[in-house]
Amino acid sequence: MRSFTLAAVLFSLVIAEESQAQITVPRILSAQPDRLANLKEQLTNRLRATRNDQKAFINHTVELVRQGRLNRSLVVALERYSLRRNSSYPFPFFERALRYESAKRGVAVPTVKQFATTRSRPRE
Repeated sequence: MRSFTLAAVLFSLVIAEESQAQITVPRILSAQPDRLANLKEQLTNRLRATRNDQKAFINHTVELVRQGRLNRSLVVALERYSLRRNSSYPFPFFERALRYESAKRGVAVPTVKQFATTRSRPRE
């Protein structure tokens, strides 16, 4: 009986130490319940868009979805496609596929390079 009690105590100590060693990352959610804001966050995070021109491209894509010119399900499907193609750097695959599919639907989407070269002029 004593060995069973000792084993139970040791087991509980091992479990307690393992649970304390876990690192938990808090999930950051949007404060707004807007689905398009969530789409923007989803695309930015999952496609690993870090540069300003990539973020501008995603903002433009979300705006096209908001206007109804592109279907949200198409954008999400292309995001998943690009993640399957290259999970470590999926953005170029997303850009290429989005431009191809949107052209088939009659929607012109500029390249990311055009967002990089476009500078906003100060208002006079």
